[in-house]
Amino acid sequence: MTQSSLFNGKSYDQVWTDRFLFFQQNGEPSSKNFKEALKPLASLQKMRVNVNFYALLFGFIYFLVKGMWKGAITLFGLSIILFSIAAFLPDFVGSVFGFFTTFLGAFTANYTFYRKEVLGENDFNIFKGMRF
Repeated sequence: MTQSSLFNGKSYDQVWTDRFLFFQQNGEPSSKNFKEALKPLASLQKMRVNVNFYALLFGFIYFLVKGMWKGAITLFGLSIILFSIAAFLPDFVGSVFGFFTTFLGAFTANYTFYRKEVLGENDFNIFKGMRF
């Protein structure tokens, strides 16, 4: 029996398997257990658990591709709201909001995908269980 069979019988690559096992063993990112389990990990391992590089590059489109369409709507809606506000503020504020929404997607993608694939939760709340 492979590790991937632990996740609803679906096959995942090693990176996703490692992430899923980490979340399964240590809970959600806002839990004390999770924070303690991150401390001994190397920087690359911490990044692999916490940040999704593809979500950083592609934002809400990555959420759509991974089947998290409700999360994509949330991220896209938040972007629209922030950029609408930024239209009335100095130009640099728009850049800050752009970086904010990009990093927000990158930091929430892994746990949101875990919730969808393993826990069966596919909702609009991409912030559920996050540290912020």
